[in-house]
Amino acid sequence: MSHVDEPDPDDGIGYVSLYRHKSQCDQVIKPDIAHLVTAMLERVVTSGTGRAALISGRPLAGKTGTAQDYTNVYFAGYTPQVATAVWVGFPQGQIPMDSYYGGSVFGGTLAAPIWRTFMVNALQGMPVESFEAPPAPQSGTVPDVVGLHSEEAQQTVAKANFTPIIEKVDSFEPVNTVIAQTPGGGARAVLGTAVHLSVSNGKGEPVVIPRVTGMSEAAAVKALEKLGLVASVRYVDVSDHAQDGIVIAQSPIGDGTKQVDVGATVSTTLSCTATPLPKPTSDCNWPLKPNGKLLTSLI
Repeated sequence: MSHVDEPDPDDGIGYVSLYRHKSQCDQVIKPDIAHLVTAMLERVVTSGTGRAALISGRPLAGKTGTAQDYTNVYFAGYTPQVATAVWVGFPQGQIPMDSYYGGSVFGGTLAAPIWRTFMVNALQGMPVESFEAPPAPQSGTVPDVVGLHSEEAQQTVAKANFTPIIEKVDSFEPVNTVIAQTPGGGARAVLGTAVHLSVSNGKGEPVVIPRVTGMSEAAAVKALEKLGLVASVRYVDVSDHAQDGIVIAQSPIGDGTKQVDVGATVSTTLSCTATPLPKPTSDCNWPLKPNGKLLTSLI
C-alpha cells in the first residue's frame, strides 16, 4: 500500500493524506544477473508459455505458474516501469479449477490474459522503454572426461561451469565409464552449455578392429561395416599408380588387439593419383584439388 487518503472535511472536494509509505529499497541482485534473467524471461512472453501476455510494441518479461491439480495459476510480469502479478484460485482453499472452467487451466491460459488486460490500461501514457542489454555470454574450455567414472565426469563438467547430460549406451567398457562426449574435450563453448556424456552400461559386445591396410576402398568399407563400424576415408596424393585406390594407413591399427564398441569410427587413408588414368583401377576417380589432394569423409 503506497498511501491512504480521506476526503477533505473542509471543502469536501480535495483529499487529506492519512498515510504515505516510505520506500526502503536495498539492491540484492547484481545488475548483470538481473539483466540476464530479464533476457531469459522475455522469451517466456515472446515464444514461451506466456505469449497471451504479449503487448505489441512493448518489451515485457514474465513467468507463468501452475500448481498441482490446477488449484492455483499465476503470471508475474514486468516492463521497465511497472511490475504486476496475477493469481487465480479459490480463496476457500486448494480447490481444483479444471472442473469449474471445464478443462485444464494454466498460468499462460488464465492468468496471463488477465495480466495483459490490466497492463494495457496501466501503461497508457507511459513511454515505451527497453530493458538493459544482458552481458555478453562468457565462454570456457570443455574438459576432457572420456574414460572417467560418470560421477567424477559430471563433477568435472559442472566445476567448469557446463551442464552434464548423461546418456546410457551399450558398451563393453566398465559400467558408468564415460566413453564419448559432445562437445569434445578442449572445445570452446558458452558457459552453461550442455555437455552430452555417453556412459557405458557394461552390456556391449566388443569388436576387434580388422586390418584393412592394403585393401581397396570398397573392400575396406565393406569389411568395417560388416562388423558394425563406421569408415572415415581420407584421400591423399601418391605418385605410384599401382597404389591408386588402396588403403595405405588406418587408425586405430588392425593388429588384432584393439577392441572397440559397435559404431566406433575407423579412419583410413586412401591413395589417389594426381592425374586421371586412362582406365581407372578403382573407384578412386574423384576430382582432385590443384595440389592433387582431396579430403572427404564417408560416415
